[in-house]
Amino acid sequence: MAYLALYRVWRPQKFTEVVGQEQTVTALHNSVKEDRLTHAYLFCGPRGTGKTSIAKILAKAVNCDNIIDGEPCNECNSCQDINNGNFMDVIEIDAASNRGIDEIRDLREKVRIMPAQGKKKVYIIDEVHMLTTEAFNALLKTLEEPPESVIFVLATTEAHKIPSTIISRCQKYNFHRLTLPQIVARLKEVSNRNGIDIDDEALDLISRRANGGMRDALGMLDQLCSYKDGSLSKTDVLDVLGLVDDLFVARLIDRVIAEDLVSTVSMLSSALNQGKEAGQLARQTALYLRDLLLYKLAGQEAELTVAGEQSQELIKQQALKADKNQILHSLRLIMDTAEKLRFSEGQKYLLEISLLEMASIFASKQNQNEHDNISRKEFSKPRIKGESDDSSAKSERNDAREILWNRLLLGVKEKKIPTHALLSQGKLLGVKGDTIFIGFRKGYRFHKERMEEKSNREIVEAVIREIFKREIEAQFIFLEDNQYNDIIVKKAIEYFGEDIVEVKE
Repeated sequence: MAYLALYRVWRPQKFTEVVGQEQTVTALHNSVKEDRLTHAYLFCGPRGTGKTSIAKILAKAVNCDNIIDGEPCNECNSCQDINNGNFMDVIEIDAASNRGIDEIRDLREKVRIMPAQGKKKVYIIDEVHMLTTEAFNALLKTLEEPPESVIFVLATTEAHKIPSTIISRCQKYNFHRLTLPQIVARLKEVSNRNGIDIDDEALDLISRRANGGMRDALGMLDQLCSYKDGSLSKTDVLDVLGLVDDLFVARLIDRVIAEDLVSTVSMLSSALNQGKEAGQLARQTALYLRDLLLYKLAGQEAELTVAGEQSQELIKQQALKADKNQILHSLRLIMDTAEKLRFSEGQKYLLEISLLEMASIFASKQNQNEHDNISRKEFSKPRIKGESDDSSAKSERNDAREILWNRLLLGVKEKKIPTHALLSQGKLLGVKGDTIFIGFRKGYRFHKERMEEKSNREIVEAVIREIFKREIEAQFIFLEDNQYNDIIVKKAIEYFGEDIVEVKE
């Protein structure tokens, strides 16, 4: 007999064998027992969560010759034929490859034919969201008023792509991702029944990587069995799936937060030299940052995807060092990088740059603390005896302008690092009314012109709005050495006084 993959061997054959999806299973089971089946069902949810399996159980239940308390017997000819894929009245259609109007018209013609082998014809249309608009329109009338001998089961992973006219004609059931304990328990059962010796850490890692999909979990277990005879460990899982240990990712992020750039690059090179994929490493880093964010918000109650027991101490310390916005910005950055890595040849260098940019994001909090400490010291300095009031006023204005400039630069850096690099070459002149003036030397024409672009200007004005709690327009002007010949600069001098417009190297 040909070898069958574990997910096919262990596909549930009865409602009671389905793992998770309790609400859906209970509703369908009761409908079969009470003979209250409708003509069309829509199963929505992530891949590998049981949509097609439950559709087949339903098909068996309505055609079973010896149904017992709403459960198919799996022994009669109808059940056996459906299990083997030989039943003429259960038609599975892949909408991804049969998505046109011609295929749906053919279906409409065949729907009128009475069942040839069983009591009801069951059409299971998988990935139904792939149908064209014309095909959906052709299906509407049939779906609304099919013959009494026909049941439609539509399955999809992207319910938002299905027209509301289709959804309104179906009973909709939402399938959810399976929990970690549910997947672990099922994997243990499969391992014990198949004589697979695998430790708990390996099962836990497989369950986490399955991301709530039982089929993916069983597929990974099957792959491991092909890789190695005898006892399977967590290390085997990491080797087969091309993953790095969660402790490695935790240490990598720790070096990033500490802005230890040498160690960061060294750890990345070591992982890639061991054959780990840059794209996979980027995805694992994103998942770890997601765990870090949840741990920051929910503490011990957070359900973590990547971070295991070994990395608990590190993630606890990192949650104290990093703030929510830094983690969010880093998460967006690494997710964008993971997408770019799919189409890039220089994967190592792209990932290196991403991690180094991430280090600068985490460094911003430390810089803010330093600026705050400097500001407190400046404001608390005692006035020197005999110092003139004018000198004190000028010093205070300069201090206030420097604090405001640092806050502005920091806020822009948190939103977009390239914009911060452009803005940092300018100088804050001051604020008058609803306008803030920022000066650039003539040699920085490129920086000034780029800052005047809509996208960069909006970032600066958004930060200014956060600081002043009102709308303020940013105006970028030229400064030529220390000669203020520009008309706009003269206006600025009139507004702020020459001492404020002074630009120092």
